[in-house]
Amino acid sequence: MASGIDMDTETAPRRLRGCRIVTTSLTARVLLANQLRSLPEIEWTVVSGDRYDDAVEGVAVEVIPIRREFALSDFGSFARLWRYLRGQRFDIVQTHTPKASFLGLPAARLAGGPAVYTIHGALYFEGNGRLANVLGWCFERWCCTWATCVLVQSREDESVLPRVGICARPKLRYVGNGIVMDRFLAAVEPELHDELPIVMMVSRLVREKGCADFLELARRLQGRATFVHVGPFEHDQSDALSEEEVAVATAAGTVRFIGGVEDVRPYVASAAVLVLPSYREGIPRAAMEAAAMGRPVAAYDIRGVREVIDPQLGLLAPRGDVGALTRIVGDLLEDPDRLADLGKQCREWVTERFSEDRVITRLRSVYRDLSAAAVPKGAGRAG
Repeated sequence: MASGIDMDTETAPRRLRGCRIVTTSLTARVLLANQLRSLPEIEWTVVSGDRYDDAVEGVAVEVIPIRREFALSDFGSFARLWRYLRGQRFDIVQTHTPKASFLGLPAARLAGGPAVYTIHGALYFEGNGRLANVLGWCFERWCCTWATCVLVQSREDESVLPRVGICARPKLRYVGNGIVMDRFLAAVEPELHDELPIVMMVSRLVREKGCADFLELARRLQGRATFVHVGPFEHDQSDALSEEEVAVATAAGTVRFIGGVEDVRPYVASAAVLVLPSYREGIPRAAMEAAAMGRPVAAYDIRGVREVIDPQLGLLAPRGDVGALTRIVGDLLEDPDRLADLGKQCREWVTERFSEDRVITRLRSVYRDLSAAAVPKGAGRAG
């Protein structure tokens, strides 16, 4: 790895070479595209676990199949990652999402380079059951042990991970999360129209996101609003909603399913309120985007969500309490003036705190520090 490269001067001997490893190309499209465009001083490659045909201009792509669930094929994926990284000798290898991190971090270190672990939302967190947190602790400890540097998006993760012995504090850097604010502050024509107010959820169709709770909420409030879900099926996930569950809700008229969309803004513009009954989040973009568009977000009171939605607004219900969430949404539907006022307050809160420009500034600082502290290649694994 090059030592002491100043990324801000034209006299730098060469651009840093960076690699982002993701389990699916969807992560690169949705979460990383603007970062890759906004950090052109680094020559980026994305290693994707599936096909990625529409990468950001100037970004190279390497496809190394990675399954999202643990499987015997992981040994082959790890070997391919290690061989590829050893051959490429990247200055920075950064991983995203659990499976890419579980395999990619040791592969990067054993290949003789640095490894940056991005925690989008730790698997260990308050509210988990005991077994889930034991497994989450082991997973996060594994990843943080291999990582040279650990980037967190949540202030709660920044505080909790050192306290419970998952990661040494000197390894941690807070980078946060954010959206391209101008895109969501601009006026957009609604895609959907209905006589009733539209209550919307934007997510992957999995139980961890609270999709089953959304179906129940829609059943309880049927006739008082039109309920719409926007987002793709996730057939390869163990907690995916089944096609039968979706078909039953569709036949009953409780929820309309749009599926995955390229641009979520016209759909969010159609909504009176967004619902996010997620059981685990890092810093949820769906909540940031809706709030930036002036839509109040009713959600469960969990790590990350309570950073994006001010708890003082009364929009957060206890995790898993469908009844409480139903009451919050029902009250909003009965009071359009309060709904509009809360939307304005959500917008102000998010625009002041969650622009991705701040994230990019923090990332640039991380990369500069890693470059300045570079060690000779082949130094091996961190303790």
